[in-house]
Amino acid sequence: MEPIVYLPVLTLRSIAPSYFTAAFHPSKSREYREHRPSSHSNNAVIRSIAWNNLGNRIACGLNTNLVRVWNPEKPEAKNSTELKGHLKDVEKVVWDPMHPDKLASCCNGQVKFWDYRINRCLGTTVTAGDNVNLAYHPDSKVLAVGTKDDRIHFIDPRNASAILKTHKEGSQTNQVTFSHNGDFVLITTSLGKVVLRHWPSLEEVYSVDAHHSAVNCLQLDPRGSTLAIGGSDAALSLWDTAHWVCLRTLTRMDAPIKSMGYSFDGAYVCASSDESTNIEIVCVLNCPQSNTLADGCFAGPL
Repeated sequence: MEPIVYLPVLTLRSIAPSYFTAAFHPSKSREYREHRPSSHSNNAVIRSIAWNNLGNRIACGLNTNLVRVWNPEKPEAKNSTELKGHLKDVEKVVWDPMHPDKLASCCNGQVKFWDYRINRCLGTTVTAGDNVNLAYHPDSKVLAVGTKDDRIHFIDPRNASAILKTHKEGSQTNQVTFSHNGDFVLITTSLGKVVLRHWPSLEEVYSVDAHHSAVNCLQLDPRGSTLAIGGSDAALSLWDTAHWVCLRTLTRMDAPIKSMGYSFDGAYVCASSDESTNIEIVCVLNCPQSNTLADGCFAGPL
């Protein structure tokens, strides 16, 4: 059995207002505006957005077949980098976890690997399906690509011309990601389950019956101790990855949860939906069976 490590609470719910006020009150929002394409009546639509691991670049996937990399210190479009080469709308962008200057992007039937410093495509992989999800292995040697036909392709970015292996899940899949230690692949399903498969064998290790309807998204907290799962039932559930028990179920949303994100310290989770303009931010450091604040949190095996 894995040892349990207790870690101090970094931020408590009772001080959340002052926490966010201190963090954001002195700051002012800054606008980064896309060009107005000549062939479109409206501004370009951002379909995906991601920070690199150093926090000094932002990548955006656009509906104009373009990936744009922004410098947060210079909001003018002329100071950004345009990565051209996709033939269709860019559905997803994700940064290489080991190289802050490299990233991957996908459109229908195509995955591209980039080095934005030299404005160059490092390789292209042709896939048979409509690509909707990307996830790097923590060592950056493998990229998982999820498609609308419930297939997951695994690609070596160093040799993008070939697909290492392809896995067909038995039910609809909406997201795939790797555990922090790289030993497991976590897959959401339309059956309300999250399936854990061993990497690289892809043998099923465990499944979590998380929701009564489809699971749309999931994310591990920074320590790998808690898994947040968002469903089409508008609920967000939090699971202890050491014992696989549900710690809390959050039901503030009134529409299917499509995306989520943890704060850097794992103290807060934000969730959003395509059908609502609201973003819910929730403190997740409560004890699982009471409304009192926890004294610590588990460091799980993932």
